[in-house]
Amino acid sequence: MKKLYTCIFAVFIASNSPAQIPVNNPIDTTDVELVKAVDFLRSYLNEFTAGHIPEYSKYWSAEDCKEYRQPDQLVNGITPECPVYRIGEPDILYARPENGYVHIKTMFAWVDTNSKVSVMSITNHYIQQDENKLLRFISPFRIGGKDWNTTASGNITYHYPPYHRFDEKKAKMLARQIGTLERDWDLKPIKIRYYFADTKDELDHARGFDFTVAMGNRDKPSGMSDDADNIIYCGGLGENYFHEVVHIYLNHHYQQSPMREGIAVFYGGSMGHELFWHLRRLNTYLQQHKNIDLDRLSDDFYYMDNFTNPFTTITGMLCLDAYNRNGLAALKRMMDYTSLDDLIEKEYKVQKGNWNEFLRKMIDDNSRAKQN
Repeated sequence: MKKLYTCIFAVFIASNSPAQIPVNNPIDTTDVELVKAVDFLRSYLNEFTAGHIPEYSKYWSAEDCKEYRQPDQLVNGITPECPVYRIGEPDILYARPENGYVHIKTMFAWVDTNSKVSVMSITNHYIQQDENKLLRFISPFRIGGKDWNTTASGNITYHYPPYHRFDEKKAKMLARQIGTLERDWDLKPIKIRYYFADTKDELDHARGFDFTVAMGNRDKPSGMSDDADNIIYCGGLGENYFHEVVHIYLNHHYQQSPMREGIAVFYGGSMGHELFWHLRRLNTYLQQHKNIDLDRLSDDFYYMDNFTNPFTTITGMLCLDAYNRNGLAALKRMMDYTSLDDLIEKEYKVQKGNWNEFLRKMIDDNSRAKQN
């Protein structure tokens, strides 16, 4: 995933929202409704500048702003590291009236020095007048997910497509896992909104995306959490994606920890598989690629394939090792570090420069441990 982030941040740093966002299909200047809606969207997108997020109450209904700290569920739809509207330059593809609102599609893309166009996302926005004749966005989920079902279970309110038969057994299993996490880490219960579908693409479409750069390849379970509003989006794992729940509970307490993904993988696996599955795949891959230097883990070896992330697998392994050595006390101590270099040096007495041999052996040992 870091490969994706590297691409994204190159665009993010270079991109400055243009004063006049172009329209691919010219808007009839005599159509006041369309012209106003397009100008409204342009104004909104132009407010997403470096370090700045718009005042949502200017663009979203009072109801949405009361219910959500961040009513726009597209903003972090690709990565929480930067708003989707800054990942590429916007180009409005079309605008048309539909059922009392204006529907606008916008493409965000960038052109490299070789004139190659890379599309980052295509978004859908829905705009209508409120009772005061002010333009406001409608959440895409109110359009794309209007037929979805809702079921409350424990701390979680699930939202899912009408074809799905709710699995109470999975929901109760997740509730038990949450209860254990709350007791072990002395955490208060959190009310969570949990949106899920059979695939991530289906979920992204319901959220308002026609396309994102993260789409494609083979279907696999995947998820994303929104810490601002305690929302989980999950494709492919139904009612129990504990990995993302761990993020909701622990991210707030360990904002600078390099182990935030690792602890989620330790507890809840990743992409539908437990930590040991990923460790075995990573070990096999490393044995086949002797040239990989784990001293450059963050810089050079951030991508293996679409199913196993080497960095999160290794940090998950470090969480496992801490727990095996000294239980929860060691695990909590690991989470307090703000640098992986410091963690490995202080916990294992291994300095940068000696990581490759140390981590390779640790991966090999741990990948075999469960097989014996």
